[in-house]
Amino acid sequence: MRMACAFLLATGIVLGASAARAQAVATPARTAQDQGLTVVTLAESAQRDLRRDRLRIQLRVEQAGRDAARVQADVNRMMAAALERARAAASGGGFRVETGGYAIYQERVGETREMRWRARQDLVLVGGDAAAMLPLAGQLQQDGLLASGMGWELGEDARRAAEQALLGEALARLRARAEAAAQALGAEFLRFATVAIDPQPGTPMPMPRMMAAPMAMAAPAPEMASEAGVETVRVGVQGEALARPRP
Repeated sequence: MRMACAFLLATGIVLGASAARAQAVATPARTAQDQGLTVVTLAESAQRDLRRDRLRIQLRVEQAGRDAARVQADVNRMMAAALERARAAASGGGFRVETGGYAIYQERVGETREMRWRARQDLVLVGGDAAAMLPLAGQLQQDGLLASGMGWELGEDARRAAEQALLGEALARLRARAEAAAQALGAEFLRFATVAIDPQPGTPMPMPRMMAAPMAMAAPAPEMASEAGVETVRVGVQGEALARPRP
């Protein structure tokens, strides 16, 4: 679970939504101004590029025909065989195997608009062992499965660890900026009245949807190629610094 927006008050940490934050910020600021202090609102951030560490490959079993029962039976048979192969390959623990949605529906095809049934079920491979997952995906394609999408993600453990490290860096930058601002104003930095913490991770890469391939392939599909790339994780902080005139 990603870090929620938090507010560090002088007496502790208060969690709240945007409206609650506005109310919490107003009171310390007014109090500070009544005491002859200067309130300076500042923002800082820290970010890091991390290599994506989790690959997601989505394939599907898909069959069509006039007989709904036979179409479903074909899908069930192919998925059972695909699961057996995938589970055996995943036994080393480098990735996991999941099944996705199951659908069956009617469609009209051709110039005659003949009615037929189409059924499909998804098979998903998720993990960091691309060296095992990509060859397996190629084998499953040769067994008749179709590729629906593939993409790399940043795992939650890596993201959480990065956010913790970046939080300290962003807060240190915020304090240094508050001290510099107070000095420029001919004042002395005292403390922060409020600090809002808002992690802003990079946008995950969407999994592209691949066009449907013919039900029978003329030649074995080449092995899928993939490159993980990087994702930017960012943590932003905003605070109200209190400064007093130098004596």
